Amino acid sequence: MRCQEIMSKNPATCRLDAPVQEVARLMAERDIRVVAKGLDARSAKLSDFGGNEVIACRPDDDVDQARQLMQQKKVQRILVCDDQKKPVGVISLQDIAQSESEGEVGETVRGVKEEGGARVH
Repeated sequence: MRCQEIMSKNPATCRLDAPVQEVARLMAERDIRVVAKGLDARSAKLSDFGGNEVIACRPDDDVDQARQLMQQKKVQRILVCDDQKKPVGVISLQDIAQSESEGEVGETVRGVKEEGGARVH
């Protein structure tokens, strides 16, 4: 199975210098939930929250490769990017779980969650 078969298409994206208020509005429009950090949303920028490493795969990569990346990098979501490195989708731990057998699901979740907890990207 290929990543493009299980990814959520057309992910919401924004620049690192985007105001948090703009990002919050986008997230509300897309029904994505967040927890406030106590900063002023009118002046805070996404870059104030750090520049996490971007974990990505390609649409034609095997889903097993995405699963391995999630376990290796301890993340619950990875981007799916085209040849120009433009995000075209996102794969979540839930997407992976729905594509695996029951035994594999437990192994994947344990692999992502072990060693200090997972970061969410």
